[in-house]
Amino acid sequence: MAALIILGIILLILLIVIVSNVKVVPQAHAYVIERLGTYHVTWSTGLHVKIPFIDKISKKVSLKEQVIDFPPQHGVNKTIPSYKS
Repeated sequence: MAALIILGIILLILLIVIVSNVKVVPQAHAYVIERLGTYHVTWSTGLHVKIPFIDKISKKVSLKEQVIDFPPQHGVNKTIPSYKS
């Protein structure tokens, strides 16, 4: 009976580890994956499975357009004369 309980606990832990390593990358995002500390691949949109304890999501990058405010730029504009026939 004790062996059955231990087997059930091990299977539950194994199932949790497997399910936690299935990732869905949302639209307009990319995930950078490191394998053993070095760059391995970039995941684009979709369903992906990473290797437990070996692969790591090192960065979640948004691919959306970002608006940045710049201070006003002052400069000299040269006007081009218009020629009429």
